[in-house]
Amino acid sequence: MATLTSHKASRLDIRLTDEQRALIERAASLTGSTLTQWTAQHLLEAARLDIEKETALRLDSASFDAFVAALDEPLPDAAKELMARDPQ
Repeated sequence: MATLTSHKASRLDIRLTDEQRALIERAASLTGSTLTQWTAQHLLEAARLDIEKETALRLDSASFDAFVAALDEPLPDAAKELMARDPQ
């Protein structure tokens, strides 16, 4: 995460209802954060979670065991032939 001394030149403007803003301001106040600090922290956490959820592959135990077993198997001839080709 960026340090407190890092230069912040980029802005993000969002439109909120008065009720939404009041809710966020209250949460920020209760945690001792500024509105900007609270919003940035929570948006970054949500962004990381969404990225992780959409880019990580999760396997149950049986599937993981099958994957690991497949890694220990010798390569099929078709895979060897494919790997020997020059990429285009």
